[in-house]
Amino acid sequence: MHMNRRKALKNIGLSAGYIAATPALISLLQSCRQEIILDWLPELLSVDEGKALEQIVDLIIPETDTPGAKSLHIPMFIDKYVNNAFEKEKSQIFSQGMITIFKELGITTKKTIDDVAIEEYDALLAKYLRLPKEKQREYRKEINKLKSVNDIKTLSKESISFNFLSSVRSLSIFGFKTSEEIAKNVLNYLPVPGEYVGCDSVKNLTGGKDWAL
Repeated sequence: MHMNRRKALKNIGLSAGYIAATPALISLLQSCRQEIILDWLPELLSVDEGKALEQIVDLIIPETDTPGAKSLHIPMFIDKYVNNAFEKEKSQIFSQGMITIFKELGITTKKTIDDVAIEEYDALLAKYLRLPKEKQREYRKEINKLKSVNDIKTLSKESISFNFLSSVRSLSIFGFKTSEEIAKNVLNYLPVPGEYVGCDSVKNLTGGKDWAL
């Protein structure tokens, strides 16, 4: 399966923020389904939470004719970035968000993370990343009012889940666009700025490519 990566990024960044997995993609992922084994050790999340993060990120920016977020180790980047760059309270809120996602996925002692089907992740992303704009704004206002991680219990499951998945989406795009391979080979990369052009179209300046930096 191939898709234009620039169009994919535009769709992720400017529209609903989520490209639904096609039946073909789900079929492909299912054919490779087996116990998920991480090739990295999470710093903030648990190993099982890291597995869920990989599946979510893989659906947000899947592997196509260019590397996907998973092969670029974006899940590992997100875990490390949130653990080291976020304020402690915000990283704890992120962790609580993953706990809520586990509840949404029905993870119990009888249903492990390896039992969760791709369709369940896909349905969860579709449910929250395609919410009406007004509801999204409402949920963002709620999370921004939190003063400590203890206050998160005042939010609804829906609000927590949306804000977590929205954060993962934003971090996935950030990590993807700033990864060395994508920056140099897919986006327009200019580490040393050249002349200043005050007003011109992206098509004329970069051939339609987004800037990596």
